[in-house]
Amino acid sequence: MASVPAPAVSKPRFKMFENGSHEHNLRAAKRQEKLSNMLKDLLGAKKLRDEAKSAVPNILHGKNSAKGEKNAEPPTLFAGLVKQVKNNTSPYQAQTEDLIPKQDSRSFVEKYGRCQEVIGRGSFGVVRISHKKGLQNGNGEDVLYAVKEFKKRPNESEKKYSRRLTSEFCISSSLKHLNIIDTLDLLKDAKGDYCEVMEFCSGGDLYTLIIAAGKLEYAEADCFFKQLIRGVNYMHEMGVSHRDLKPENLLLTQQGVLKITDFGNGECFKMAWEDEIHFSDGVCGSSPYIAPEEFIQDQFDSRCVDIWACGVIYMAMRTGRQLWKLADPKRDEFFEEYLIQRKDATGYEPIESLKRARCRNVIYSILDPIPERRITGKQILNSEWGREIRVCAAGEAYNGVHASSEKVSEKLEKIPR
Repeated sequence: MASVPAPAVSKPRFKMFENGSHEHNLRAAKRQEKLSNMLKDLLGAKKLRDEAKSAVPNILHGKNSAKGEKNAEPPTLFAGLVKQVKNNTSPYQAQTEDLIPKQDSRSFVEKYGRCQEVIGRGSFGVVRISHKKGLQNGNGEDVLYAVKEFKKRPNESEKKYSRRLTSEFCISSSLKHLNIIDTLDLLKDAKGDYCEVMEFCSGGDLYTLIIAAGKLEYAEADCFFKQLIRGVNYMHEMGVSHRDLKPENLLLTQQGVLKITDFGNGECFKMAWEDEIHFSDGVCGSSPYIAPEEFIQDQFDSRCVDIWACGVIYMAMRTGRQLWKLADPKRDEFFEEYLIQRKDATGYEPIESLKRARCRNVIYSILDPIPERRITGKQILNSEWGREIRVCAAGEAYNGVHASSEKVSEKLEKIPR
């Protein structure tokens, strides 16, 4: 009698070993399927049990959702995804066939293959996977690229459109670091539409990982956080700030390497030969991650803005929630509560729930509302907590010499003004 092969056992998403090391096994496809089922259940694609229906308002608005009641805590990240889907603005919704363009650029196909499935969308346009047939990776599979297809903003002139995309490409392609997405090319088709070609990260993005997991284990979150700070610290050393750091803009490989992407709001605040930095102005980014000084100061240091966002991202990984919707005490009760409680002897409960004092101290320093006192990326990495965080083997991999500030500045000088 022929033996029946045992079913394949899938690896866990995150595994800790006895020696303190760990490994990640991230599969975006499985996560997308789980999220799709969660959204279908919530939005009525499947018949909900009567007792489950009342959960939707609580998920959307917080624990206490009765009219007139103060919310006990801000919404989860999943609540934000639900709202995006209901408003038809989610990058994770299923795409229709008519969104798939016909690639008629022969040079693109020869270099990067053919664009196929959509993996994300936003106000900029869509992101697709391009399959390069005949060119294989170490596993004998086709090489994949991520292709970001841009569209012109309403009332945007051709000149401004071209300048915006050229600026983003100059910034992202000049930065060479393990924790920053490798941007390969910028192409323009016969119709005048642009697309940017980048390395493909099969692990998806941090946003969907947090939603699917609920929240991350401390060692898992710490590993991603240290990689994030390494990437941000390198950017700042090169004179570049991101200004839109959020989980959606942090991509992951299957082995758990974190990659910063989307430099559409990026700024060059200092060239290699300059002694002083250029200050930034204007509110920029996604509401929960915007630093408080952007609402009250005419000019500010954009490095401090990036560091603030990193702190909010870490807390989202650990709690599965946004700490607040807006870092403005006049418009957000949760942020007002944070400013009061961080001064109390008992502290701010979400941060106090972090078990290690070294970790809590750094997070309080990152989320200091006074930017001049806020800790820097280098100081985070050199802190006791920063030094003791163990990064996965893939995240420690050496990927060549990082570009020097002089070389980066030479490229950034070409950005059209």
